[in-house]
Amino acid sequence: MKRALKFAPIVMSLIALALVFEGAIEFGSNPPKDEGWQAHLFQILMVVQLPMILTFTVMGWPSLKQNLPVLGTQVLCWLLALGALRVSGL
Repeated sequence: MKRALKFAPIVMSLIALALVFEGAIEFGSNPPKDEGWQAHLFQILMVVQLPMILTFTVMGWPSLKQNLPVLGTQVLCWLLALGALRVSGL
């Protein structure tokens, strides 16, 4: 389970980032008035990651120094997906 908690948030962030790029390519600077499936999937992916990252942190607390690079990568990918959404204006 710890291995899944290690990689799942990173993969989910990359999928969310791909959704932002797909939306930017599809809609450009004219986003639709109603949220599409991309927005809903993005929101689900981003929210579900938070408890996974927290669980990974709590489970790996005794060896936090060893898990810090993975935790940093998880948080960086999460912030990258949010930043891409903000920059794209979708």
